[in-house]
Amino acid sequence: MSLSTVSPGPTAVLRDGSVVLVRPVQPADAELLAEGFERLSPESRRLRFLTAKDALRPAELRYLTDVDHHDHEAIGALDLATREGAGIARYIRDGKDPRTAEIAVTIVDGWQGRGLGTELVARLAERARAEGIERFVALTAGGNVAMGLLLRHMGGTVLAREFGTVEYELDLTEVTEPEPLPQAS
Repeated sequence: MSLSTVSPGPTAVLRDGSVVLVRPVQPADAELLAEGFERLSPESRRLRFLTAKDALRPAELRYLTDVDHHDHEAIGALDLATREGAGIARYIRDGKDPRTAEIAVTIVDGWQGRGLGTELVARLAERARAEGIERFVALTAGGNVAMGLLLRHMGGTVLAREFGTVEYELDLTEVTEPEPLPQAS
């Protein structure tokens, strides 16, 4: 999948044939986000937040769902059959460099390995370019192999490794056509 070519329309068909509805996150999605968080394993929570996290506080839910769709964008995927949250990708523009944004991706455990992260990051990149963002950076846990593979697959490079973390950069101006990731077994 190219960073410039994403599934058209509000749905996406993933590698395994499952279908998700993809749309911008809205303030009314706070409960949906909290339910999705509850379906994350402790390890997935640690890899996403870089620390153990048992719950999202109301202020965190507001921050994660009340986005302006310019400096802070979030795109969510819902299971078309159940309407449960399957994943979310977001960027937050760097206040010192408006051409750069930090990204984060969270995929509910049962949806990992299907290509949902790639789909969400590609759509997020499309939105970011429309808002003048040219570069994504991501700080990940050093053991987050899936996120590292996803970012490298999409053309990302390692900027730094330190203290159990890896920082990646993804240039949105250099669109590449990566090979499909292998199916999860």
